[in-house]
Amino acid sequence: MKTLIMEVELLTPCLAGSGTGFGSLIDTDIVFDEMGIPFIPAKRIKGCLRDSATEICEYFERAGINYLDLSKDGKDYLIITKTFGRPGEEEPADIYFSNLYIDEYKKVSEWLDYLQNTYSSIINRESVFNYFTELREHTAIDEDRGTAKEHSLRTIRVIKKGSRFKGTIDVLNDSPDVLELLYYGAKNLKHMGTKRTRGFGYVRCKLFEDKKELNYMDKLEALCNQ
Repeated sequence: MKTLIMEVELLTPCLAGSGTGFGSLIDTDIVFDEMGIPFIPAKRIKGCLRDSATEICEYFERAGINYLDLSKDGKDYLIITKTFGRPGEEEPADIYFSNLYIDEYKKVSEWLDYLQNTYSSIINRESVFNYFTELREHTAIDEDRGTAKEHSLRTIRVIKKGSRFKGTIDVLNDSPDVLELLYYGAKNLKHMGTKRTRGFGYVRCKLFEDKKELNYMDKLEALCNQ
């Protein structure tokens, strides 16, 4: 088994939504811990990486690049279902994801716990929200009149641009195909969350093993030059 470190940097504000709002003020909110620190749930990052890895397999197949095992079971690539699992199947997937948290999350959360209990009038959950996130408002457009639709104003909370999140991927089957699939899936992952057509959720994703960034581009370039 190998443990990889996944790093996601937000190049634009990101709405990794929780699917819920925040009272009557915010229509769409993001996911926080009890201190008010945003994080990216494991289920969400696994789904994003799976979609990205599937795209990579499609690119290789269409380009005729003999890379990875691109055999299929119906419409599904076997390497995708084996690596990420298939809903409803008893056999577990070959990889396990942790949630993605900010750098030095444990230390930061311990200090915030102390500060919020000691200086609650200054450092509280709302002040932590404001440090990591910002509110955005938008409306729907009436196509006939070219003006904002009535009662369409919505408020969303997004994680600020420049935030970095890290988590682990435990790889049970660390065969070259699986590691390379994860690398190219991470390299291809450019967007996360919702409101992407409005410029949100542009990301940069990297994978590390023993503090060294994975890189299989030389192998792909060699195959393309054959």
